[in-house]
Amino acid sequence: MDSADAHLVALEAAEAAQPDGTAADASPALRDARRISDRIVADEIAADEARRRHRIDGLPVLTTDESGTPELRSGEVLHASRGHGLLEISPADGEMPRDGAVYLTSQRLLHVAAGRATQWHLSDLDEMLVALERLLLIRLRDGSDITLEIDHPRLFRVELAAAVVAARERVGV
Repeated sequence: MDSADAHLVALEAAEAAQPDGTAADASPALRDARRISDRIVADEIAADEARRRHRIDGLPVLTTDESGTPELRSGEVLHASRGHGLLEISPADGEMPRDGAVYLTSQRLLHVAAGRATQWHLSDLDEMLVALERLLLIRLRDGSDITLEIDHPRLFRVELAAAVVAARERVGV
C-alpha cells in the first residue's frame, strides 16, 4: 500500500471512529462539509501520487479473479477498478442511472451492472473532468457524455488519462 492509499484508509477510519475535528457544537452541515473537503483533499493527494508513479513505473497491472472481473480480450490487462459506480449516459438513453462495478483495462472502460456490460474503447474518450465530490464527467468523441459517480474520482481520472495515453502510444496516435 502506497502513502496515498494509506492516507485514504486512515481518513476513512478516522471518519468512522471519531468526530471529524470540527467543534462539538458545529452544525451538521459544517461537519458534513468538512468531511467532504477531507475526502476531496485525500483524493487529490492520491491522484498526485498516482500521476508521479505512472510517469515512472507506468500503469499498474492488477490480477483478475473469475468471480467479478469481466472477461478480458487477448492482450488486455486490468489497470483499475471500483466496486460501485453509478452510470448515467447522455443524451438520455431512457434508462435510470445504473449502479455497477467499473473496470479500466488497457483497451476499454467498462461498467458492469446486473450482468449487463456497457463499454467504451479508450480511443472513444475525448475529455474528462471531475465535479463536486464524486462525479467523473467524460465526453466521448461522438459528442455524448458519460457521468460516473464513484469513490475517488480524481484518482480514477488520472488512471483513465494514463490508460488513454498508453493506448494511443501503442497505436501511434
